[in-house]
Amino acid sequence: MTRRHVIAVATAVAAILLALLPPLWVRATGDEVTLAMRPVDPLSFFRGNYMDIRYDVPTPAGTETEDTESGDAVYVLFADERPGRVLEVTVERPSPADGQFCLRGRLQFDQIELPQLEQLFVSPDRAREIESLRGQALAQLKVTGRCQAVLIDIVPE
Repeated sequence: MTRRHVIAVATAVAAILLALLPPLWVRATGDEVTLAMRPVDPLSFFRGNYMDIRYDVPTPAGTETEDTESGDAVYVLFADERPGRVLEVTVERPSPADGQFCLRGRLQFDQIELPQLEQLFVSPDRAREIESLRGQALAQLKVTGRCQAVLIDIVPE
């Protein structure tokens, strides 16, 4: 292998590691919380056992002001309950107090979308289990104080 090949392989491995480190860090250091989710079909004809998840995160009254409009990035502050309850939606990243957590999302009219938490790949057996919950499920997340989050699993309500 030439020196050029070694550099190319090392660069590719470094890029893969850099992409994997943030979610692994959140899993290792984050706090476990739950969010209400809308019913999903865990089976996709083209993707297999792939879930496209939407969360039940309504926009509190008065959130859409002159500073924000549909499609804008926002931070959502939640009370750490089962499931998490929306306290506030802001453009600036909040500093969660004890018993609170925050997530970064996107304002979409009367709902908040959480794009970084909307995909989950599962085994065929796990897909059948989730489908049997029939909408009575919560998304289990790991979150950090900097509003970073990783979807861990789908659990019964």
